[in-house]
Amino acid sequence: MELICRAAAQADLPACCNVFVDSEIYERYFSAPGALARSLENALNAGELYVACGSAGEVLGVMRIRAKGFCGLYPYLALIGAAPRARGRGVGHFLLAEFEAMARVQGAGRVALMVSDFNEKAQALYRSLGYWELGRLPDAVRKGVSELVLIKDL
Repeated sequence: MELICRAAAQADLPACCNVFVDSEIYERYFSAPGALARSLENALNAGELYVACGSAGEVLGVMRIRAKGFCGLYPYLALIGAAPRARGRGVGHFLLAEFEAMARVQGAGRVALMVSDFNEKAQALYRSLGYWELGRLPDAVRKGVSELVLIKDL
């Protein structure tokens, strides 16, 4: 699958919301009416939202990057997702590679992200790409869910 990564535009927001349809991330964190749209709009307005587009220009993946979001030290991947029809087709790998490339351009030696303890598929992906666990934060975002802080040395 041929993909390009670019900064998101206002017109992309509905498609960005659709990326998270039928995902546990949506159900657990964004199910309140308008929560996902507000979060993505805030990311867009902050210049932190990027999309992976297919050859026809369709949005197949989304990520939010905070340039110094991990304790002011490392680029932080705050959100990532692939559209339902694109899951398991390399969109996540592509976006992670783009995130890491952007971090290298900034001169970063490490990147960080958090992944929920229930999201075992994502954990396996991150670990396969060289991310290691710095620690766990119980109840960090939602009561009863631990967030794993993962780091990758670039």
